[in-house]
Amino acid sequence: MFITVQNMTATFLKFLAIGALLGTFSPVLTIQAAGKNESTRAVAEQGNVTAQIKMGRMYYDGKGVKQDYKEAMHWFRMAAKQGNAEAQNSVGTLYDNGNGVPRDYKEAANWFRLAANQGHVLARRNLGWMYEKGQGFEKNYIISYMWHYLAAMARIKQKGSQDNKIIPCPTCDTVASKLTPDQIAQAQELARNWRPSKP
Repeated sequence: MFITVQNMTATFLKFLAIGALLGTFSPVLTIQAAGKNESTRAVAEQGNVTAQIKMGRMYYDGKGVKQDYKEAMHWFRMAAKQGNAEAQNSVGTLYDNGNGVPRDYKEAANWFRLAANQGHVLARRNLGWMYEKGQGFEKNYIISYMWHYLAAMARIKQKGSQDNKIIPCPTCDTVASKLTPDQIAQAQELARNWRPSKP
């Protein structure tokens, strides 16, 4: 049996009718390049990371749905467990802020580290801020600077620059004011020699 646009449309309309009758219809739809209309939720439940992140963002921001951090956590965690760095950072952010879950800096740091190991710039900055504030760790300005510097290095790499000798790092400046020039050099050296840790 060949699948045609007419067959897909008829099937989709049946899905909508049954969903409306049962009260389970989700109005969140995406339009696929092939012209298919599929429920984002259904695609996410099938394990699609992009759809899971989209669901997480919708619930986190309250766009198209009632804001619900627990539901956002559910979807972000599904994508994070599949190794998606953006989702891992989002899970860390929810733990860091105590949104939808009890605030847990250690758990936040674990998720940030997973994303940071993949080069996620914001996750690296988040770890820098945590070390700077002593959240989940003892305050350590050298390690804080290292994470901020690693974020700057990742950002430069994403832009395609090969010059790693001088790296602009505005987020490093706040921490730098608490360090000696030797400590700054030490933090930069730690960043240059840093390798991802195993989970």
